[in-house]
Amino acid sequence: MKGAVLVIMLVLASQVLLGCAPQPESMFEQQAEEEAANEIGAHSTIQNYELSKPSTSSALDKTGHKQALPINVSKQQTIARQPNCNGQQTRCQYLELNTLAFTPPQPWLTNIMWQTVARALSPDAPFISQQQVARDSVSALLKQIEFHSAGVSSQPKYQRIDTDLILNQGLSADSNEVMTGYLLVESTQQRSEGHQQGHRDYVMLDMQKKLQLTVEDVLLADADTQKLLSTFNTIKKQWLAEQGVEQQYLEEWPLPLSEQWYIDQQGLHLVYQSGELLNTQLQPVDFVVPFTQLQGIVKPNYMVRLSTSMTSS
Repeated sequence: MKGAVLVIMLVLASQVLLGCAPQPESMFEQQAEEEAANEIGAHSTIQNYELSKPSTSSALDKTGHKQALPINVSKQQTIARQPNCNGQQTRCQYLELNTLAFTPPQPWLTNIMWQTVARALSPDAPFISQQQVARDSVSALLKQIEFHSAGVSSQPKYQRIDTDLILNQGLSADSNEVMTGYLLVESTQQRSEGHQQGHRDYVMLDMQKKLQLTVEDVLLADADTQKLLSTFNTIKKQWLAEQGVEQQYLEEWPLPLSEQWYIDQQGLHLVYQSGELLNTQLQPVDFVVPFTQLQGIVKPNYMVRLSTSMTSS
């Protein structure tokens, strides 16, 4: 009897000590917890979005507006780290992945998210067009880090990937439709001591047609990308001057059309990654032109006029 009491006391004491210094969970510990949570109906942090149904099948409510389709967006976290690695070890490899899940399911949106995450983790890998292949490639990378005692050479020591969905609700003051939005996949990397680098991937979305938009999709028929870039010229010159570029070079400094762009209530944004404009540029730079300067360039239905927007943050 005394031996049993002693065992119970030792177990309780160890639980108290462990509670004082909790360690981050590995991806496999978290997966087990997620499965258990699903069984009892637990949820992550959830934000509700009111999204319009596609215009071809939307019904009208009593006020004459299209009925909204509620979508729950939940955040899911997976952590992978080298064996015997804890948060206080600065030399071990650590990857934190924060993704989104949608209820009811949105296969088209989930597919785009996993493709973007896969490209963020492995920019030089071949383009992946299928969700399951993209997700499997990310899972394989996480498992490599989890089991490889020496780490994965293609990945930084520390990396965090955050995903977010931002919606532009309303194209006018009397409309509650969600026409557009964008996915943001943001990566923070640290390859050497005290040197962090940021990267942002934007994917512009047509929420009604359920597809990814290109810059050309939002331009009027008689507008082209060069006409769009010309509206960014003043902003470009101002930014270069602030970085110490001499006046004589400001006008001729090239401004390529960025692959990263998005639209919100402020206007149309072009985002340039680290080193794309200047070698000394460490973080992404976001140039924005308001819609007042985009008349005759951007299609009116893609100009967000309502000053409020929704985000899953």
